[in-house]
Amino acid sequence: MKIEQIAKPIQIGIKTAPNRIVYQPTESNNCDAEGSPTETTFDKYRRIAEGRPGIIHIESIDVTKRTQARTNRMCIMEENLPALERLVSEIRNINGDSIVLFQLSHAGRLSDPSLKPGYSVYDSGDGVRSMSKEEIRETSREFVDAALRAEQVGADGIDFKQAHGFIGGDFLHPANRRNDEYGGSFENRTRFFRETYHAMRSGLKRGDFIIGSRISPYEGVMGGFGTSEPDGMIEDLTEPREFARLLEAEGLDYINVSAGYANANLELLIPTDQYPEGVFRHFYWTSLIKDAVGIPVIGSGYSNLRDGDNNVRAADPEKKSLLYWAEKNIRESKTDMIGIGRQSIADPNFARKVVEGTIRDIDWCTACSGCGLLLGSQLEVGCTVYQDIENLPVK
Repeated sequence: MKIEQIAKPIQIGIKTAPNRIVYQPTESNNCDAEGSPTETTFDKYRRIAEGRPGIIHIESIDVTKRTQARTNRMCIMEENLPALERLVSEIRNINGDSIVLFQLSHAGRLSDPSLKPGYSVYDSGDGVRSMSKEEIRETSREFVDAALRAEQVGADGIDFKQAHGFIGGDFLHPANRRNDEYGGSFENRTRFFRETYHAMRSGLKRGDFIIGSRISPYEGVMGGFGTSEPDGMIEDLTEPREFARLLEAEGLDYINVSAGYANANLELLIPTDQYPEGVFRHFYWTSLIKDAVGIPVIGSGYSNLRDGDNNVRAADPEKKSLLYWAEKNIRESKTDMIGIGRQSIADPNFARKVVEGTIRDIDWCTACSGCGLLLGSQLEVGCTVYQDIENLPVK
């Protein structure tokens, strides 16, 4: 297959990504008890740096220790800064071209109650308490502080996460009927994002610091983002497209499109062979966001296509492969970049092999969900096909 579109550079803010491949933030559960990178973490990112994608996302980093979705997650507090600075430096020593972004995250209602009690933006009847207005303001400050720390340790920018049911996305739900300035109308439900983003920008020192956001245009939960009513389930992308336009108007540098809700419908978030058509739903959601804005848009869902050995109903294996659809979607302006998660775990050198034309050497993700099983079992995450992992959990 001829590779053209994927290998092209692209401008993100005032920086340039060397190609159109994005390694998505993938949790690893391999940090220490304080949330700092360990030697296992450094080794993971050395291998990723060698892969030379256009964008490297560093994990999904907690901005607070008041909630916790996983054990041994990476954190970005003052005590973590020396190790995070070393992490960025080690990536740069290997690869000075890829854009390095920290995804800033807050578990909110998705906090594991066995680890830390969660709290939510609004009462949804699930027994998780709602945040006070002061807690909302404190959470905003935590995100702002985290962005400034990311700048301090040398990252190129941050992803201000508004996806998958984490705290940022919780505000956006039509089901968010708080009776104060953070609930009800679309203006109120986007207030947390706008206030936090403005505070980030005003506190940053570097004019080239990138801020983007990963969003879930359709979450597939009642009253979630991508519906039009507090108790709605029918897909309606009117507000997600309006939110994308707001992100662009506010000055964000890119939008990273995903879908689904982390503890409700993983088939939406991470398409598998049991629902191969889910990949093309991702392409559709991404194309609608891309059509609404002019800033770069990253698409998701590609890993499950791999080399065409999948359950998509098509006679020609090449025309149902990851690289075929990546080239096609970029060429037809359905996306600007392609995001891969599981494939980057299976083969950290994926981007380099694609750009250099050694496609036959790629270790293709088999979509076995072994890495997800490790994550859900609170174990260190790796590829159960290509890495020697002991004590695998039983499905």
